[in-house]
Amino acid sequence: MAKSPKQDFVFKKHMSIGEADAENDLNFLADCFVDIGDFEVIENTEAPQSIVLGRTGIGKSALLEQLESSSENVIRIEPESLALRHISNSTVLNFFEGLGVNLDIFYNLLWQHTFAVELIKYKYNIDSIQAKTNFIDLITNLLSGNYKKQQALKYIEEWGDKFWVDTETRIKELTEKLEASLKSSISSNVPGVKITGGAGGAMTEEVKSEVIHHGKKVVNTVQIEKLAKLVNILADDIFNDRKQKTFIVIDRLDENWVDDELRYKLIKALIETIKKFRAIKPVKIVITLRTDLLHRVLDKTKDSGFQPEKYNSFYLKMGWNRPQLKSLLDMRINQLLKNKYTNSEVFFEDIFPNKIDKVTPLDYILDRTLMRPRDAIIFVNECLIEAQGKTEITGSMIKQAELAYSQGRLESLKFEWRTEHQLLEKYIELLHHKNSKFKVSSILDEELEQVILGLIEIPKEQGDLAVKSAHDYVKSSYPSSLSFMTQVRQNILYTLYKIGIVGIKVDGTSTVKWSHDRTQNLTPKLIEQTSIVYIHKMLWRSLAIDKRPS
Repeated sequence: MAKSPKQDFVFKKHMSIGEADAENDLNFLADCFVDIGDFEVIENTEAPQSIVLGRTGIGKSALLEQLESSSENVIRIEPESLALRHISNSTVLNFFEGLGVNLDIFYNLLWQHTFAVELIKYKYNIDSIQAKTNFIDLITNLLSGNYKKQQALKYIEEWGDKFWVDTETRIKELTEKLEASLKSSISSNVPGVKITGGAGGAMTEEVKSEVIHHGKKVVNTVQIEKLAKLVNILADDIFNDRKQKTFIVIDRLDENWVDDELRYKLIKALIETIKKFRAIKPVKIVITLRTDLLHRVLDKTKDSGFQPEKYNSFYLKMGWNRPQLKSLLDMRINQLLKNKYTNSEVFFEDIFPNKIDKVTPLDYILDRTLMRPRDAIIFVNECLIEAQGKTEITGSMIKQAELAYSQGRLESLKFEWRTEHQLLEKYIELLHHKNSKFKVSSILDEELEQVILGLIEIPKEQGDLAVKSAHDYVKSSYPSSLSFMTQVRQNILYTLYKIGIVGIKVDGTSTVKWSHDRTQNLTPKLIEQTSIVYIHKMLWRSLAIDKRPS
């Protein structure tokens, strides 16, 4: 039974159970962290899981914040602090990559060098000239008599004082060294070639072949072997106490820290580096990645010899169930209202009505989420806004809050997927004023033809599956055009399914498939004319959905 509030209690302005993003949610996050079984794995340096995967709002950043607050030795690296725009703006590197010279070794070097320096600086608190000298003396004595490991010391000595500078300067120095080597090699071996944007098109095939050959030769001589020796020293001689855990954490790799094309290559190199640094047992590099970003990385770099299946054991895939989300809401509501609403602890059911539309308010709210903490927190916050100045939250307040929540979630989905699906809004327009569930065949060819006109404005090679099939349709003639029209319909619906906007019941014997249910597996070709589309309740209000079944 719900507790009765104090006589003088009212919901006040600006009451909330936390912020949508972990960075601004520290007041609640510290006391209301819910471990759904992921924390124990991520803090275990012996466990391979290092790449926290999940959609926006699933709790990836919160997991890293908890790791950082509860662990003694944590090094946080911000992607924007790496000054990687110097690489993307490099005329020299762009010139050689444009010719097909693979720079993956260099990208791996960037990460390995950065992590090695950060670990040494942190371990030995190197913040002065004397500290640098003490470390060199220590490592020299440690490696005396071991020629192979002394190669690592040479790597440090070759860098001199620049080995210890800040990350931004270090990466700039690495890039400039490679640029100078590439320019010198071409100047000596293929004189007359100008390394400028678009210059590759003016070269003969023979000259181009020479340039590529010498470019590859330079890249392959990058000091990756000496650096590998340094990593071995870190594992064998420096970080050899397994009880002294050290974490390197990197978050927000999905943000605009460098242009997309370079970002995919760098993230692939980062994943490879994580695997390499697993040799240092007490050290764990933990990063967060949106699932869709990982898929883009694997897709865009698949020609670089990268074998995704080798990294499956490194993924920690996050997902929540209803009891876990209930626990999260309970803790946050109690944090907000304890000793205010009553003299004891307060739970979700204490401040919400018993039923709304014949279901519990908890089910009503969670049915309108993608089973993510962010969705649930935002919906409850909207309810608190509607309850300002009142003593209770009513069913009508929840309904009113749902409108603002639904509109906000729709805009959020568009923003979340804007890179991969530039014309998502056009796909969503097909759902406006539809019934809450409808047959695939009810999306008429005439409707699709209007959408196709918009899709073909994007070049085929830059578009998603729906854009590609739209181009195929426009170029085809009857009867093959019928097949391409079907593909457009399938690809649009599959995109909406993948994003979580719709669920799909493929046939009469199957259950409704939702993308946030990780047991489900749907492909565009499985979607038939007779399949049933279910629009997610989260968007019913914003899309003006008719709740009566078709």
